[in-house]
Amino acid sequence: MPVKSARFVWGRIKPLWWVAGLLMLTACSSDSGSSTQTTVALPTGHYEGPISYQGTELRVALDLREVAPGKLQADVSFPQVPGLEFEATRLKYQEPQLQLEQGVGGISLQAVREGDFLRGLLSWDSVRTDFVWARRGEAAPRPFREETLALRSAAGAQASRLLVPDDTVTRHAAVALVAQPQTLAAAQTRAAYLARRGFVTLIVTVATPAAPSDSGAYRAIGTALSALRRHSAVDSGRVGYWVRGSLAPQVAAVASQVKPAAFLVMEAAPAATREQAAVYLPLSRQRVPVLALYAGLDTTTDVRESARRLRTTLGYRSGSQVRIYPQAGPEFLQRGRLSPDGQWQWPKPAEGYWEGLVEWLRQRGK
Repeated sequence: MPVKSARFVWGRIKPLWWVAGLLMLTACSSDSGSSTQTTVALPTGHYEGPISYQGTELRVALDLREVAPGKLQADVSFPQVPGLEFEATRLKYQEPQLQLEQGVGGISLQAVREGDFLRGLLSWDSVRTDFVWARRGEAAPRPFREETLALRSAAGAQASRLLVPDDTVTRHAAVALVAQPQTLAAAQTRAAYLARRGFVTLIVTVATPAAPSDSGAYRAIGTALSALRRHSAVDSGRVGYWVRGSLAPQVAAVASQVKPAAFLVMEAAPAATREQAAVYLPLSRQRVPVLALYAGLDTTTDVRESARRLRTTLGYRSGSQVRIYPQAGPEFLQRGRLSPDGQWQWPKPAEGYWEGLVEWLRQRGK
């Protein structure tokens, strides 16, 4: 059944113009009749307020920070639903309009600043709902610091994003999140989520291998693990991988080397045939703990058969587990829907996904 948009008055908001791939843009106000530009104060701060659809409210918090002169950084969270928070990957402010987006196909919003208020429209799947959020003070800093880690291998050089928890722990468990372009957004979400919970995280991007034995991808993946082990904030004995989809066989091969990874988290790993499943046998022989996660509504892989074969291949030694989240889509989210009594239910993470991931990783770090 089609979902109707909530009513919104567009009189003061112009159409959305994105500059693809740009994370942060300079905010300025210009006068077309003059060559002089006047700098405008950015709408920094912690904003809160509800969104509502068909009588169901959901609280939203938006943190806007000026990270360099004229440059904004934005985090959106949903206090009632942990696990939905995200960093804006596309962000633009031109007085008085703010535009931000989670990523392709994700949540987006457009707003106008009116003093200490933001008034605008939020889009989420098929839902469009207007909002008014109030500024409630300064935005708290992120609980991690961001660094750039240079990874060099025979496959080339890469400047990778490293997140280090801003806490009193001397040495942290660490996760190298290996991503292709199509899984980068998922890796970024997980990197920030885990960094907020005490893990050092590193995102390394790898092109889709031309063949399973692609040596370039293999070297790049191995370099990430080695670099993390050498970092001063990392416990070298508690470093592992996260991967999603078709890169899982390559990451599994690196994780089961002579000096194996401490753990491996795989999402949607292809293992539906005997040949595909056999790729993961070295993990069992090297006693590398594996957490294999599947979304029940994911059509990119044969979920049931892959899970069955992986359970047989990995066994249950060293804490390896295979989990299926029956009502979850590929992003391990349950879509918004109407309940049997007609009440709107907002999208939410698959029950137990985030809690289970963090708990399993912490167990591997003991």
